[in-house]
Amino acid sequence: MTEKADNNPTVNDSDHGKQAQSSPGSQSEPAAPVAAGAPDTRDSDDEISLVDELGIVDLDIPVYGGRGRVFSAAGRNAPVAEFTEDFLVLHPPQRPFEDEKAESEVIVIRMDDDGILINELGQRKKVPGAKFQGREIFYYWEQRPGTMKHYGVFFDEDHAHHFLILEDSRLTVDVIFQLRNMTHDGELAKFTEISVE
Repeated sequence: MTEKADNNPTVNDSDHGKQAQSSPGSQSEPAAPVAAGAPDTRDSDDEISLVDELGIVDLDIPVYGGRGRVFSAAGRNAPVAEFTEDFLVLHPPQRPFEDEKAESEVIVIRMDDDGILINELGQRKKVPGAKFQGREIFYYWEQRPGTMKHYGVFFDEDHAHHFLILEDSRLTVDVIFQLRNMTHDGELAKFTEISVE
């Protein structure tokens, strides 16, 4: 059974007006196809939504290719995931695909002159309840490479910072929390395996 173009549910009425207004010499872009059985979710300015462009109908096919990239979606109303080399990018399903690089988030680390992180109240950030030889342990600005884990330091009487070392590696704050929780008073000097750098 054939269907006339006027009754085609994949073409908007606004598209008919645009086709009628174009002259025979002008070339207009053809209307983008919409997946069979899927409702037309194009904007009024004739931009096709990402789910329509990829032909996403339901969960039968979870991975799609398009624009030389790999996408995945859990249906027409779920965000469309794009798999890049380093990241997973979520796109809104009912909007046209935007290839512009968004501005990345700027992460600012506030610290004092000694390199100790500053908390939201403007105070030095310390590991609550943890101490080494009676001195408080603070969050140092330096992080373990490849992680977001900060090293913990304490200050001696000459105001020089020292790292805590366990098995030839500096202790990060998360490990210091675990060791603190193994004691009844938070004193880490009880662990004879810990040395100072």
